[in-house]
Amino acid sequence: MLTMTPTAEFGDKPAAELEVFAVIEGKKVYLPTEAKYVMQDCRGLWFYSTRKPRTAEGDWTPNKTSICCRTDRGYVRVLKTDTRVPWLDTCQRTIRMVTGSEGRRPADEE
Repeated sequence: MLTMTPTAEFGDKPAAELEVFAVIEGKKVYLPTEAKYVMQDCRGLWFYSTRKPRTAEGDWTPNKTSICCRTDRGYVRVLKTDTRVPWLDTCQRTIRMVTGSEGRRPADEE
């Protein structure tokens, strides 16, 4: 049996100092700290990657991880939305914010 673990979270922000997220369909999707890019494939599934993705054989490079979220019913599913723009135009950088005693500020680029 295939078991999927959540790689992303909707709703409340995680209690970490570094907050990494993307806005997909108007909702904040919190991602692991190593996520630098998010993109949608031609099927409408969303992925993240640590390096800027390139296209290979009609899809994004294989160096990507599915964005899996827990649904309202408790199931873990890959995030899928309707394709509104061509999939090659969906690649975007994640938003990285640092939360500290001075409030929130954008994280320094690495």
